[in-house]
Amino acid sequence: LECYVLPGAVCKCTMMATMLTRSTAGLLTRSRPRLATLGPRSQASTAPVQHTDEDILQRAQKENKQTRIDLATSYRAMEYYNLHMGVCNHLTALCPAANGEGTVMLLVPHGTHWSQVTASCLLGLNEKGEVMEGVGKPEQSAAEIHLAVYDAREDIRSVMHTHAPYLTALGALKDCTLRMIHQDSMRFFDNVAYDTEYDGFATTGEEGPRIASKLGDKIALLLGNHGVVTVGPTVAVAFDHMYYMERVAMYQMLAMQTGGELQEIKPEVASRWSLMQEGQPFILPYAETHLGGFKKLYATKCPEVLQ
Repeated sequence: LECYVLPGAVCKCTMMATMLTRSTAGLLTRSRPRLATLGPRSQASTAPVQHTDEDILQRAQKENKQTRIDLATSYRAMEYYNLHMGVCNHLTALCPAANGEGTVMLLVPHGTHWSQVTASCLLGLNEKGEVMEGVGKPEQSAAEIHLAVYDAREDIRSVMHTHAPYLTALGALKDCTLRMIHQDSMRFFDNVAYDTEYDGFATTGEEGPRIASKLGDKIALLLGNHGVVTVGPTVAVAFDHMYYMERVAMYQMLAMQTGGELQEIKPEVASRWSLMQEGQPFILPYAETHLGGFKKLYATKCPEVLQ
């Protein structure tokens, strides 16, 4: 399956370039796998210095490929879970550029349906907003929202934004608090930020930084009248957060429809369980297994996803 861009899709490259160069100290320029001269590996080694540089390049290419596989799998899995919205919304990840020079932000070409995403079709943008890898154009608001979050959070490598049905419905309520009514809700205890000041589409150069500020140090941001953002140190963790946050929002909305009073978990219990996740050691293996299940599925039934 090939990626495509819908006819008539427009990308305001000049505006995006401005947004993507807001901070030369930003994360897109922080983690460059520089092809540096590292010197011989030992006193006895007679290997040319370029061999060491080649090894660095190979590692960059390997990480680039693996991140592409993880992100493409996430797009497909989100579509499977019905967490997509037409050809809108966007999932991104940071990784070394395939040429070993700098860091790129991977994302889907605008107009590509999530059921058609493959690892090789993903775009890689540099810090100037230029497409360095892949063919197509990025969606404008994706660049603004995601870059701003990466600039604000050095601890994350993946940002996911969707209009997941139940979370979006919850965000349409005056009180959109995610309640601790299920054991999976406790993952998000004191770890969700709320933005109840909807300010229009993220195309002005100001909405991205505002969203990043609202997110703060949390793992998720519920956007009133809009959708949701989840972040993680890996693609798998950001993906897992999105899935489970939508699930517990579904439980909450269904329970609220009964008209009965919600039975909430005691704060001391939710807090104790949440503290077990400090540094994400508890969630990480489950998140990797969750995403890994889809990779195994696609490796058998749709191998082009991973290529």
